[in-house]
Amino acid sequence: MDPLTEIFTQMRIRKASFTRLDATAPWGFVSKGEQAVKFVLVVRGSGILTAGRNFDPIPLRSGDVFIMLDDVPYRLFDHDGSQMIDCVDVEKLRVGHRIELGGGGALTTFVSGAFEIDALDAQPLLDVLPKLLHLKLDQNRSLAFQSVLELLAAETEAPGLGSEAVTSRLFELLFVHAIRALASHPEGPTHGWLGAVADRNLAHAIKAIHAEPARDWTVETLARQAGMSRSAFAARFKAVVGRTPLDYLTHWRIYRATRMIRKRGAALAEVSRSVGYESLAAFNRAFKKETGRTPGAFRKEAVREAAFA
Repeated sequence: MDPLTEIFTQMRIRKASFTRLDATAPWGFVSKGEQAVKFVLVVRGSGILTAGRNFDPIPLRSGDVFIMLDDVPYRLFDHDGSQMIDCVDVEKLRVGHRIELGGGGALTTFVSGAFEIDALDAQPLLDVLPKLLHLKLDQNRSLAFQSVLELLAAETEAPGLGSEAVTSRLFELLFVHAIRALASHPEGPTHGWLGAVADRNLAHAIKAIHAEPARDWTVETLARQAGMSRSAFAARFKAVVGRTPLDYLTHWRIYRATRMIRKRGAALAEVSRSVGYESLAAFNRAFKKETGRTPGAFRKEAVREAAFA
C-alpha cells in the first residue's frame, strides 16, 4: 500500500459546495482567503491568478486547474485594468449554484468548489503539498483525470437529482488525481514522502512501511526493499524525506495510532500492538515524543472535540 492510498481510504471531505461562474470581460474579483480546500477549473476562456505575496501572476487557460490548500488571499481577473469586486459582493449575485458577472464581453467560465477535510487525517498531505497547485492542461494529464474534470463540468452545467452528492464524490476524485498528477510530473515534489514515492528505489521502502507498519523493520531490511546498500539508502532517504528511515516509521505508526484512537475507540493496548509496539510503555513514550501528549490525554481531547462537533 502506498501513502496516498492509505490517507484517502479513510479521509472524507465535508461541507462541499460548488459554483459555476460565468464571467464576461472585463471582470475581476478578490478574496481574503477561506479556511477550506478550494479548487477552480477553467472550463472556457482565460484569466490571471495572483495569490499571496510570494507568487508571480499565473496565466490560466481553458482546461487548467488550480487548488489552494490554505486560506491564501488571491485575485482572479481577465486583465490588469479590470475593476476588482470583493468575493463577498460576488456571492450576492448567486442564483442557486450559478453566478454571472462582468461587463458583457468575452466569456470565461469557471467551476469552483470548496470543501473541508479533517486536519489530522490530511496532515501527511498538508506537510508535503504546496499551498497552491497549478495544473496546466497538457499531454501528461491522464485520461482518468481529464474524465473527472469533464464529468464535473457537465454536472455543474446541468445539475440533476443527487447532484450535490455526485459533485462531492467528484471533488474527492479530483483531489486524488491532482496529487497523482503532481507526483508524476517531471518538476513535481522532490522532498518528503511524496518525493520518496516518485523515487524508483525509495518508493519500494515507503510502500513496504505502509503495507506492514507493525513489522520490525530495520534500516538493513528497508534498504533491501529499495535494492540499495544500507549506507546509500540511509543517506538518500534522509535527504529526500527529511527524516531517517526509522524516524519516518515511528512518525507513520503514531499517525495511524491517532486515527485509530479517534475513530475506533480501541483500547490503547490494542492500538499499541497494531502499530508495532509490544510494550504499552514504549508506545506511550513514542506517542508523547511525536505529539507532545500521552495517548490517554489525546483520547480525552478527541472525546471532548467530538462532543462539541
